Amino acid sequence: MSSRNFRNLNHGIGLNQHHFEWCPKYRYRCMRHSEIAAQMEQIIKDIAAEKGILIIKVAVDADHIHAFVSLPFSMSVSQAMQYLKGGSSYRMFRLRPNFRLRYPKGNFWSPGHFSRSISNVTAATVEKYIENHETAKLHETMEDAKQEARQLSITDFN
Repeated sequence: MSSRNFRNLNHGIGLNQHHFEWCPKYRYRCMRHSEIAAQMEQIIKDIAAEKGILIIKVAVDADHIHAFVSLPFSMSVSQAMQYLKGGSSYRMFRLRPNFRLRYPKGNFWSPGHFSRSISNVTAATVEKYIENHETAKLHETMEDAKQEARQLSITDFN
């Protein structure tokens, strides 16, 4: 599905796209090995598919996750985060029981998260940000997003 496609719901149509970011408890670099990162990415994609969340782009870094998603209109951001974080934590502990040594209380993810509706930037900007989420490229991409947001006006939508 293209990031510019609209979602239908009974008598409505629109976009409900968000940029999410969350990290493991204490920002441990637990996903630094490519095999673990690939497993986490697949877990997140599986959960999203089960819950009707469309993953447009996802990036798993050693110490955090970026996801560009399209949510069903009936799903809140907090509900989506609960599914993605809670479900991925549960499944990763089942796949890798040794993670319980690092997280003995069963809290894999930090309690917080970042989320932003992408209504004030284009989908391409969020995709570029996720693809280039390395620290060195982050500032350049964020400056592009700020510049783009400044350039939007109501006449852009005529």
